[in-house]
Amino acid sequence: MRKTFEQARGDQEIGEGARLLHDLEKTGKYVFHGSSSPDISELEPRQAYDYPNGIQQKHGHPCVAASQFADIAIFRALVTANSTQFGQRRGEPYFCAASQEAFDAAKGKTGYVYVLPKSQFAPMHGDNGEFEWRAESNQKPVQIIAVTERDLPKNIEIINKYELPYANR
Repeated sequence: MRKTFEQARGDQEIGEGARLLHDLEKTGKYVFHGSSSPDISELEPRQAYDYPNGIQQKHGHPCVAASQFADIAIFRALVTANSTQFGQRRGEPYFCAASQEAFDAAKGKTGYVYVLPKSQFAPMHGDNGEFEWRAESNQKPVQIIAVTERDLPKNIEIINKYELPYANR
């Protein structure tokens, strides 16, 4: 069984940023975009990439990517070092994984979660249970919420950076 971030950090309480974001998530009205940048007044479409077998490939059309799950945005806002994974697996709405080195690089950082109106986005594959939602036009945030290590989701898997399915080191 893999060690999780919850086991690594102990009984530390969830942060205020995560509490606010989880309350917004429960309304079903918003999607969330995580960033290390504190002052984006308008998010612009960018080209996303995947790296199957270590080879960079375009992942859909340029877009503003967001998630209906606040925890993914928190993870992406803080754990920005290489050696990370996130996505969907059978039987789970989403998962996040990172190497110990990636967690260590996140310590003491502040990240920012951009709260965006869900009505301006569509699920990437047309499924409302989808973790990734996309908009092909500029998006102005409704709110920007600062997050710290205390806000990270507890169920993040800690992995060896060489376990990643592609070279993202």
